Amino acid sequence: MASFLKVESMCARTAQRSAWPFLQLAILCLLVLGLTGCAGGPLSNVGSLFNRSGTSGPPQPIALAPIIGPPAKISKELSSQISAAAKDQNIPVVSASAAVYTVRGYLTTSPDGKNHKLAYIWDVTEKSGKRVHRVLGEQIIAGRPGANPWSLVDQKTLKAIATKTVADLGAWLPKQSAKETPVAAAAPASRPVAAATQRASPSSVPAKPGEFFAMVPAVKGAPGDGQKTLTLALKKQLFSKGVKLTNSKGTNVYTVAGLVKLDQLADDKEKIAIQWNVSDPSGKKLGTVSQENTIAKGSLNNQWGKTADAAAAAAADGIIKLLPKSKN
Repeated sequence: MASFLKVESMCARTAQRSAWPFLQLAILCLLVLGLTGCAGGPLSNVGSLFNRSGTSGPPQPIALAPIIGPPAKISKELSSQISAAAKDQNIPVVSASAAVYTVRGYLTTSPDGKNHKLAYIWDVTEKSGKRVHRVLGEQIIAGRPGANPWSLVDQKTLKAIATKTVADLGAWLPKQSAKETPVAAAAPASRPVAAATQRASPSSVPAKPGEFFAMVPAVKGAPGDGQKTLTLALKKQLFSKGVKLTNSKGTNVYTVAGLVKLDQLADDKEKIAIQWNVSDPSGKKLGTVSQENTIAKGSLNNQWGKTADAAAAAAADGIIKLLPKSKN
């Protein structure tokens, strides 16, 4: 499915087309602009949990999980290309049981004028299943009227994707002899969100220097149980990434307000758009993370299920980019 995910700031506006995991948990891509500095770009190398020191020894071994999205033939060929490129970079590709990290790939295609855009994401997970790194990218495929976009993916395109992917992995992967020191850990995802929202209101408790909270009011306009499930899903995502939550306004409380809009399209389809508006404690808008997708008409009129989790996961990093960096 084609989609767009963008962030608008008060000093600039930009957009980057991509494909993201809305109903099929496929893929995401974010473009973030800060309120100050007005600098932004595709999020690559996100989610790294280790600082590395030392350069001797080969990179830690990886395993390649089956690639989700493309036909089996393309998935198999791309896996082979990545394995070959990894060998050239001295990155050991081993079985899942022997690997330190597993690389999980997701690919999707979307129209891009007369051509097609092939977007890809690689999640690097440790043995516990926690994501520690992410690689994002895209390739333009020359279009042909009436052709299935996957039939247009050639060896050159797959090799380009493999080369870029392995170059990123090679730059990130810890070395066998390197000392891996965890960065200050985010709040564990297993902790209930209620634990965060039960904190005393910042407006009634003196805040530590640099401390801030986020408030996520009920999402408006969502069909079915989206008001509840989408709101809770975003709270879980933010909390798991270390953002303190509250249910009350305060002098150090930022608001993340969600709004869902549905537009009817032809052929029993409808366009769904989700906007996450981030405001500072005074109510001044800092930016908006916008998500769009085309879905089957009425498919979200009842339970959102994993769709809520996928949408929240796709938006969380962009929202956090608009929030201040905690100094505590």
